[in-house]
Amino acid sequence: MFVSSLRAWPWWPRTIQHKVVWAAIAIFLLGLGNVVTLQWLLRRSDNIAATLNLAGKMRMLGQRAALETLAARQDPSGDWLRGYDSQVQTFERAYQTLAQGGSAAGHAPLPPELRPKLADLYASWQRSRQAMQALQAASATPADQAGDMAATMQASAQLLAQTEQLMDAIVVYADTAHRRALWSSLVLFLLDALLLGLGYLLVARHVLRPIEQLGAQCRAMVRRDYSMRAPAAITERQTELGALAQALNQSATHVEKLLQDVALERAALEQVQAMFNGLADNAVASIYMLNVEVELIYANAQMAQLTGYSQRELNERFPMARLFTPQAYEQVCRSVQDRLQGRTRTARYERILLRADGSQVDIEIFGTAMQHQGQPAVIGLIIDISERKRNEASMRRASLVFQHTREALVVTDASGLVLDVNPAFTQVTGYAAPAIMGRRMSIMSSGQHGPEFYEAMWRQLLQTGHWSGDITNRRADGAEFISELTVTASYNPDGSVHSYIGLFTDVTAQRQQQASIWHQAHYDHLTQLPNRQMFQQNLLHCIEQARHSRLPFALVFLDLDFFKEVNDTFGHDQGDELLRQVARRLRGCVRATDLIARLGGDEFTLILPGLQQLDDVYPICRKVLQAIAQPYELTNNTVHISVSMGVTFYPRDGDDGVALLKHADLAMYAAKAKGRNQFAVFEPEMEQAAQSRRLLLRDLEAGLEQREFVLHYQPIVDMHSQRTVKAEALVRWQQPQRGMVQPGEFIDLAEESGLIVPLGDWVFREAAQQLAQWRSMLAADFKLSFNVSPIQLQSNEHRVIDWLVFLQGLGLPGRALTMEITERVLLEADKNTDAKLHNLQAAGMQLALDDFGTGYSSLSYLKRLDIDYIKIDRSFVSHLQAGAQDMVLCQAIIVMAHQLGIKVVAEGVETQAQHDMLLAAGCDYGQGYYYCRPISAQMLTERLQREA
Repeated sequence: MFVSSLRAWPWWPRTIQHKVVWAAIAIFLLGLGNVVTLQWLLRRSDNIAATLNLAGKMRMLGQRAALETLAARQDPSGDWLRGYDSQVQTFERAYQTLAQGGSAAGHAPLPPELRPKLADLYASWQRSRQAMQALQAASATPADQAGDMAATMQASAQLLAQTEQLMDAIVVYADTAHRRALWSSLVLFLLDALLLGLGYLLVARHVLRPIEQLGAQCRAMVRRDYSMRAPAAITERQTELGALAQALNQSATHVEKLLQDVALERAALEQVQAMFNGLADNAVASIYMLNVEVELIYANAQMAQLTGYSQRELNERFPMARLFTPQAYEQVCRSVQDRLQGRTRTARYERILLRADGSQVDIEIFGTAMQHQGQPAVIGLIIDISERKRNEASMRRASLVFQHTREALVVTDASGLVLDVNPAFTQVTGYAAPAIMGRRMSIMSSGQHGPEFYEAMWRQLLQTGHWSGDITNRRADGAEFISELTVTASYNPDGSVHSYIGLFTDVTAQRQQQASIWHQAHYDHLTQLPNRQMFQQNLLHCIEQARHSRLPFALVFLDLDFFKEVNDTFGHDQGDELLRQVARRLRGCVRATDLIARLGGDEFTLILPGLQQLDDVYPICRKVLQAIAQPYELTNNTVHISVSMGVTFYPRDGDDGVALLKHADLAMYAAKAKGRNQFAVFEPEMEQAAQSRRLLLRDLEAGLEQREFVLHYQPIVDMHSQRTVKAEALVRWQQPQRGMVQPGEFIDLAEESGLIVPLGDWVFREAAQQLAQWRSMLAADFKLSFNVSPIQLQSNEHRVIDWLVFLQGLGLPGRALTMEITERVLLEADKNTDAKLHNLQAAGMQLALDDFGTGYSSLSYLKRLDIDYIKIDRSFVSHLQAGAQDMVLCQAIIVMAHQLGIKVVAEGVETQAQHDMLLAAGCDYGQGYYYCRPISAQMLTERLQREA
């Protein structure tokens, strides 16, 4: 009722324009009220701040007046009281401002609740003034002065306390005022939000919602839906939107009525036309109409496709004579005339139709007499029966194939009862047609396949209508044979199975041959264990099983220790027998579910699936170690070997076969490095070490190409004179990123990779060239030693003749050079290695046995090769003490060497005491830091010049 009374008011906004104006006025007033309120709050905050500032000024003035009065009393000659009166007046004015306010101060007086504090402050000020005046007029006696000063200080302290209380009260009052201002602001904000929300609701109700409803009505009209109407709540309003809604409703009603009238008029025509179009637009039959001149007056698209002429050409009185041969057209024309003249009404016959390109098509013609525009006409269908003709011919040929094909054919009904077999079936199975007809194929079952096999076969047949595979059956005479069978389902038009057709051949011989070939391809012929290819398949299968079961499995890589020695010593036949015995022992160490494979040579693998815990693999590994280490009885020989094993786990150490095998191989090498005859579990650090070695090998190859290697030389001195008579060439690698790399970091890798051959050749040539310079410039009898690797000597790429030719080119005699070899060279030497050493010695080159005493030392080595020098290893020299075991060993080595005519070089001499003891023992030469560290060629040149 209140809203209705407001709407009756003359100034109530009725149009959208009026409402927008009123809304703008309301927003302006709201903003003005916010500004006025904020200004009031700011002025109040500024007044409180000014009051607090004025109170602080009073505290400062009171204290200053007291201090200056005390100072004047202590120093009468000073001008301390010059501003005293001014300070008193300023304090009084501040008090009056706080008590009464005023325009000069710019703020109102203190509120009533703070005025008692101000009164107490002023009373303290009066007492303080009296004390200060008394002090200024006090007598000159010290006792009076002390009393006045104490009274002044006490009054000043009370004034300070009262001032502090007033300021604290002002602060509390300010905090209360601020909280009130905050709540006032919050109330103002909520009021603003409420007014804005109310304004939005009004706009949404009276403007946005009507516009949205009118927009929906317009979109419906665009979609040709004229049934939607604007609601009465909009149309009844006396606004622009109400007028627009009324206009839209009237337009929709008018258009809807027009469409209904048009639809009723077209419905009847469309129904008739649809019936004919449905027949004419089929993709099977050609529809035609003929006039009395036997010309086409209508042909559908299928007729045009059948004849090869365009539909437009056929519809323009196309003569039927062009579609048949003269003899066939004569018969067609006679049939058409019979219907046109009323002798018959319908006809059906087969003919051959000539297409536009001259090809022929077998057709079947249906025709019926009719009236068209008051004239007799014929309407009919033409069906292409070429496919049917071909199918009939195909059926005749299929019957011939069924009877004469060499593959056995059998046809059963949907339930599996035999309906027909061909002669080849009888030849393959021995069952004649009368013996098998009406029976099931299970009569031929061999029992080799379980129920699950036939269940899977029938399940696939029912799902796909096709099955193929090998099946073992039994002939009529009881003999088993393998047949390659293909079964195909034939279906009725309703989708049900009509019959099953089976085609098979006897592939027994082929499968036996394939099985033999498969076994040879997947199993090792020597041990009958799975080979590398079969191992890869088993590994992939185990990975797949582990993914489903979520149980880890272990991959163990085995490498036989000392197998090469057995093979080389006793021959390959004995080595093969050893591998067969190893395979048998491995079979006895694992579970029935575990898999063993031989990858080649003396490398085997174990796959241990279904581990509940990773530790379950360790007892199996220990069992394998113990079994392999037992003696092997070969023909006339008993041998001992061991095995090194690397263990990896899926999925912890890798998620594919390549990663697992690589990690197992790394773990196996770690086991060998720890002393063999043990197993090691893969750790990520192993792969990091391998990666570091790969990067180092890459840099090593590049270093050889970029000539990054240099030679340093360590002098070898005569023990008696300490004069440098020889030097050992030591290779160093100056790598741009790694810096100076010591030999211990790359020599082993160079030997493994074969790069030791070109590196050793470079060392020899570089050392020989430098030696030639020293002998020609400084000392003609100076000699040089260089190290030779066993890999270098064993390589076919190393040729002695190249070294000798190079020395001849330098004019350098062979006796100027000494080859330093280790006992490993002697251990691993073969005929080729011995021949190379003898040829170099024959050219005058001397031979030194390095690191003597640390390996498998044997006097037979010294007898086999003419050794010129023995180098005592630094491990004996570094702990030399009189009477110690190392000293006894050194003395024994020196005496033995001298008895054999061999000179002795002591390595690692670092102290005067070591030098003296070795000299006393009769050692010939010394080498070590005591004499000189390894130095560059230039520094050794300078050393030789100083000793010259």
